[in-house]
Amino acid sequence: MLSKYTQKFLAKTPQYSRSYWTKLTTTGATIEECVQSSLDTLDQKKPDVCVVLASKSYTLAHYRKLTEELQSKLEPKCLIGGVVDRVAQVNHGISLLLGFEEEIVPFTINDSQDRLKIRNISVGRWGRVDDTERIKSQSEHIDKVGWKKFGSVSTPVQTYQLPPGLENKPSLVFTVSDNEPDQLLQALDHHYPDVPKVGIVGASTPFVTGEPYTLFNSDGNIMGSGIVGFASYTKADKYFNVQVTHTAMEKMGNPLKITRCRGNIILDLDDGGATGLLLRLIQSGPKLSKDEEFYLEIYPPGKDENSESDATVSRITSGDPGRGNMSIDTTADLQAGQVVQFMRKRNLEFKNVSSDPIEKDNIVFGVSEKDHTIDASPVQIPDEANVVPDVFGAVSENGVIVGRSDIPTEILDVPFSKVTINNF
Repeated sequence: MLSKYTQKFLAKTPQYSRSYWTKLTTTGATIEECVQSSLDTLDQKKPDVCVVLASKSYTLAHYRKLTEELQSKLEPKCLIGGVVDRVAQVNHGISLLLGFEEEIVPFTINDSQDRLKIRNISVGRWGRVDDTERIKSQSEHIDKVGWKKFGSVSTPVQTYQLPPGLENKPSLVFTVSDNEPDQLLQALDHHYPDVPKVGIVGASTPFVTGEPYTLFNSDGNIMGSGIVGFASYTKADKYFNVQVTHTAMEKMGNPLKITRCRGNIILDLDDGGATGLLLRLIQSGPKLSKDEEFYLEIYPPGKDENSESDATVSRITSGDPGRGNMSIDTTADLQAGQVVQFMRKRNLEFKNVSSDPIEKDNIVFGVSEKDHTIDASPVQIPDEANVVPDVFGAVSENGVIVGRSDIPTEILDVPFSKVTINNF
């Protein structure tokens, strides 16, 4: 017997036709209501893969019930997912991506002592620029490490093994991860540099589930850290296209060229100290707020500001005007000759990118502001379920995983930025 709401929904909404990928997002007072309302809109065919993202507005018991309900009622060959900040369009609820007649290889990477924590060893990752004074200090780490012991933030990916089943080139790799996916991503970049790699870093959940992250592995169990994902080997008529937009960023000054660098540390820009150049831009502009942060748009080697679609944006974590050193929040080694552009966040009112419209054939992941997560700004719980067809997406305060053709895969954590994947 269909629920009263579902009968109304089906009366005005066409049934899903058979397709490779099906997307839908559902809000409701309980997880059970979200699952049932979602399943009422689907046929009885079992998917090869089910990705479920749930907002950080339920409890651990709800998340356990979510995986149990989907496993028992949908019976997918592979179920993965995790807890995010908000899901697309409805904020509070679940977002489903179902693949039918897809050749899928799922994988799970558990946390262990052997797993490299690449993001924790990069120089300059001990703090952020919370105000304009902090950029004048924080060179102690370089003093302790010493330049002779530091030359690269990259790792010898050739020694890393790919997850079982990924020995052949896929058409897409999808991941839901904690904040340390770089060991896997660098290995994938080494073997398959032109394959799109997309995903989302889970929301921080220590006060929700007691775990730093809440991921769902292919067995339906909950993991507190690690990576879950799948590689798709189905030959698609259309190539998965990945696009990145930074809606809240504005440029500062003119493009500059790196003339000296080491690892993720810039020493000189246009033969001048990097931090001194930024300080001059700060002092010549409007008065900044205490919590101002600064960013650097980085173009791939051999490309300039006319190749903006290929650029990446990373946070500036610290600087030393005496030496000119500037630390960039990236795990990719910078190179002399690369063109860069200083950026800052525009003074915008809080804009929840999860509410942005999503075209039918797209999935969208976004970055939320850390001060405006769903637990800091709670959303209203609906009285009845609501299903939004053809929508899959979410936002997380911890970032989005994005890998474009022949550009190193990165964690994008610039506030209010979006990654759109076409042709789903």
